[in-house]
Amino acid sequence: MQIDKISIEKLFGVFNHEIKINNDIGITIIIGENGFVKTVILDMIEAFFNGKYYYFNNVEFKNITFTFSDGVTWVLSKEISIDDFPTLILKEINKKKKQYKPLQLLRYDEEHVHYLSNRMKRNFPELRQMGPNLWENRRTGEYLKREDLPIKYQNYMQYELFYDADDTEKPKWFMQRFESLDVSLIETQRVISLSNREKDERHNKTVENYSEELSKLIKTYLTQSTELSSKLDRTYPNRLINRLKETSNLSKDDLLVELDSLEKKRKMLDAVGLIEIEKDSSIIRIEDPQNVIIDVLKLYVEDSFVKLEIFDTISRKIEIFLNIINKRFKHKKLYIDKDKGFSFVSTIKTDREGVHEEIPVGRLSSGEQNELVLFYSLLFKTKQNSLILIDEPEVSLHISWQISFISDLKEIAKLNNVEVLIATHSPDIIDENWDLKVELKGLE
Repeated sequence: MQIDKISIEKLFGVFNHEIKINNDIGITIIIGENGFVKTVILDMIEAFFNGKYYYFNNVEFKNITFTFSDGVTWVLSKEISIDDFPTLILKEINKKKKQYKPLQLLRYDEEHVHYLSNRMKRNFPELRQMGPNLWENRRTGEYLKREDLPIKYQNYMQYELFYDADDTEKPKWFMQRFESLDVSLIETQRVISLSNREKDERHNKTVENYSEELSKLIKTYLTQSTELSSKLDRTYPNRLINRLKETSNLSKDDLLVELDSLEKKRKMLDAVGLIEIEKDSSIIRIEDPQNVIIDVLKLYVEDSFVKLEIFDTISRKIEIFLNIINKRFKHKKLYIDKDKGFSFVSTIKTDREGVHEEIPVGRLSSGEQNELVLFYSLLFKTKQNSLILIDEPEVSLHISWQISFISDLKEIAKLNNVEVLIATHSPDIIDENWDLKVELKGLE
């Protein structure tokens, strides 16, 4: 199940936008002049599918409609009650035009106001309630409306779903679809307002965390491979005896082809840092092997491929990751190490013994770290069949990096089976992919 189309009516009271998703390619590019609220649209999509309903308090819109590939439509409307409190209403319309009972996702009532007041007083003693809809921070003198509280203190409180008093459980039509959808927003550069030192520290920490995370992931696969190897080795004698009892149709040439294929796979896994090939580990070629030797080697090859299949998915991800990073970074090369994670080496500086100098993360530029974090997130931190939102990927990127961005993204989207929705100002990001664009129009 995918999202086919997203429509927004009366955003900030004036804008009507329709975004058709390119499901066949997996990438949709939103373009438009400044002021056409591309970033706000991504924020709205992310907030809705991650249950951050308080976000919509301060966004003026009439409704946002999600049309799914199975013919179901969700319409999220914002209504203002008599006492000026917003209410979010979600309606589902199936392909037969049948509607379920509308669901209230956010609602202010007396019971909730009382709950909110007690919780805020308990957690934040500096806050004082001045009235039904007004709070004061006694330390700063700042006044806050009630609808501002969840945004101001969003790390400490989240709104839950609210239902009519007679509702005892969340409706299935909502939960089944909501839980099957995974939407994440990648903000490629949201630290511009920080000082240079704060930016460097934040970037360094993220890169270090991802490096450690990848090392742990590799070791998990290695453990699985070791366990499978032990299981196969224990049963190898019996399986070999059974194999020798059968008539073999495998020729010497067929065996050599399979041995070559196995050797190529091992070299690839060695290149991406998943295994280490020992010297003289290649199998000695026998000029005229007997049938029994062919059968022994055939079973060995079959077992070896089974052991290495565990690495198929992660090896492909690491291979793409290395290709993307190493064609961008100048005078340095990224290697993957099962113990270190990321390992950067200078391609132009060596020590007295001719060993290439290792480059610490702190010496990578902010643009390089930004690319590292972005593509690692896309490859290793996204779920299958999810929708990925990327806001302004061109920030801090060299033009040559921008030009190759979509082609790299296509490879990732195909591998991870994800949909990607991008908001950009850059024609270099689009490059030759104008067929993927959706242009937001202003007022005629």
